[in-house]
Amino acid sequence: SLAAANNLEAPASATTELGSPHQARRHHILPPHSPPSSSMPPPEREMAPAIGSRQLTVLREFRPHGLAAEEADGGGPEARPLQDYDYFLFDPSVAASPAPAPEDEAASSSVADGDHELFIRGNRIIWSTGSRVHKRYASPNTVIMACWCRMEALSDALLCVLQVDTLSIYDVTGEVVSIPLPYAVSSIWSLPFGILLQKSSDGGRMVSSSSSLLNARDLTRPNKEFGLNYNVACQAQTPESANKSDGTIISSHLILKHPLEVPQATYFEERSRLSMMKDFDEKTIWTSDRIPLMASYHKGKFQHSVWQVDGATYQEAMDDNAMLSIPRDISQHKFAFRKIWQGKCSQSAANK
Repeated sequence: SLAAANNLEAPASATTELGSPHQARRHHILPPHSPPSSSMPPPEREMAPAIGSRQLTVLREFRPHGLAAEEADGGGPEARPLQDYDYFLFDPSVAASPAPAPEDEAASSSVADGDHELFIRGNRIIWSTGSRVHKRYASPNTVIMACWCRMEALSDALLCVLQVDTLSIYDVTGEVVSIPLPYAVSSIWSLPFGILLQKSSDGGRMVSSSSSLLNARDLTRPNKEFGLNYNVACQAQTPESANKSDGTIISSHLILKHPLEVPQATYFEERSRLSMMKDFDEKTIWTSDRIPLMASYHKGKFQHSVWQVDGATYQEAMDDNAMLSIPRDISQHKFAFRKIWQGKCSQSAANK
């Protein structure tokens, strides 16, 4: 600025990079032999605009792409479900295959720009990018929540859809495995190695319905029907048998690490010992699908907590729960929450 005011060429040494404090300050040039004017503000009071700042203009209120897809499907507003809709945006890499086939690379690169969207209304889900619809999903019952996740031993992303008594897991081709839930689940959350199931306040009791307590005949259908090249086998349990088998009815938080396994009970670490996690008021409000962290809020304690999810061996997990006879052949690997931070005196839960 000084060189430009005097029509001089600035020396190379005077060049500063973006963000330098010397570039942000505006210098005042005084006429030769002229005393400073008392009315002139000091240099430090007149600053250039903040480096890197920019003004944003609101074009219009964002409208979910799923609404346009519904309209394109035909029919007026009376033909659409009466339920309110929900949606969320995600990076396309979340649902991308680690190593797409050569014939799929061109298609995947053409839609890699911009956010993808999952639009949820009633029992329908629309996966879209702008005006392009990738997939449409229809569930037997109303969708409570949906999220993408990755599970152990499976490279592709999975779309997990929670319904009132069923967890449906879709692969990217649309094939599905349905897992009956004999307990009430309020929300599902993605973790690096599977999915976390948050049970509702009354989740400690069994849910009796035609779809949650299916017969073995209904759950051992041919693998072509379920699509993931596996048979789904599960047997209906009574509360007594469930308590004796794996403690999933008692635990308030469950983790599913493979679509063909049953959800596992979780534990929490306290004074270097593990106890079963069975606090139904510890509500999950955020998880990470990249690092094993969970944030929760306890409305009774007015407290936020951040937990690290660690692995625990069978013997450690059962030291404080000897009354639960868990066979060793079910799983040697258990999951435990270890609290790494907490903050009190919050009247409501933090948002995402």
